[in-house]
Amino acid sequence: MNESPVPGNDPYSQAPASARWPSYGGQAHAAVQPWSPPAHPAQYTTPAISMPLVSPGGRLAAVLLDVVLVVVTLWIGWFAWSMVTWSQGQSPGKKLLGFVVVDAATGEPFDWPRMALRELGIKGLLGTVLSMCTLGVYFWVDALMILGAGTRTLHDRMATSVVRHV
Repeated sequence: MNESPVPGNDPYSQAPASARWPSYGGQAHAAVQPWSPPAHPAQYTTPAISMPLVSPGGRLAAVLLDVVLVVVTLWIGWFAWSMVTWSQGQSPGKKLLGFVVVDAATGEPFDWPRMALRELGIKGLLGTVLSMCTLGVYFWVDALMILGAGTRTLHDRMATSVVRHV
């Protein structure tokens, strides 16, 4: 029962490259490489901004700090402090933690009008209306987008902003 294999019928032998990879148009194709994910970008940075962006945990801490300040100061103290810090591109919580809201394209901190538009117009009015119309879905989508690329929420994308360290 000891048969010798017939040449060319051995499935374990290596065939020449021309037999393994078909040639189309006279050109041989290279072996297909397995897919590999792209390299992870630098820790939360963008090309226009040299300093690293704030992590999702840092952004959450700033929001929670703002909420605590709103409750403790009965909203009035937080709002008065916001009128001052918005000129530097910060909310009171971001000011205490050392974060600043900057333009995503240039890296320049927001001035008072752009910060007021972002906070009152986009996050406040538009965010509230969209959350009411979608039964809270907008709020959760906006909040969970912080986990995506560049740690940017929907309101950051609408205002063309990112949050970085000072």
